[in-house]
Amino acid sequence: MKKAMIILMVFSTFAITAQNKNSERKEHRKEMKENFTPEQKAELRTKKMTLDLGLNDSQQNKVKQIYIEMGKNKPARSENRSEMTDAQKFEAKSARLDRQIEMKKKLKEILSEEQFAKWEKTHQNKRHQMKGKNSSKKSRRK
Repeated sequence: MKKAMIILMVFSTFAITAQNKNSERKEHRKEMKENFTPEQKAELRTKKMTLDLGLNDSQQNKVKQIYIEMGKNKPARSENRSEMTDAQKFEAKSARLDRQIEMKKKLKEILSEEQFAKWEKTHQNKRHQMKGKNSSKKSRRK
């Protein structure tokens, strides 16, 4: 009986820990989706990059300006993507990729080689995680 209680306690501890991580991630996403101004979003992203990459003051200012510019030039997201024509979807995706290429070029100029490599690695990891989440959502819809 003691062993069963110990095993039950261990499993419940793991379950609680796993739930806390997911809730923290959801809170962070909610923060970024709130109605922040482009300047506020840029400041938050810059601070996160500073923590991850150890940016100096001049790098922080340049990165912040890039994020502000991106936020102001970002087009409004279409409410219902399923109603878009194939040509509209192509144009939207093409424009998004162009913005990503431009962002990458600008960051490569600002960051050191070491910082850029680290940024690129974490950026790729985030993309792979999102692809996994998106494909699981699509499979659930069918």
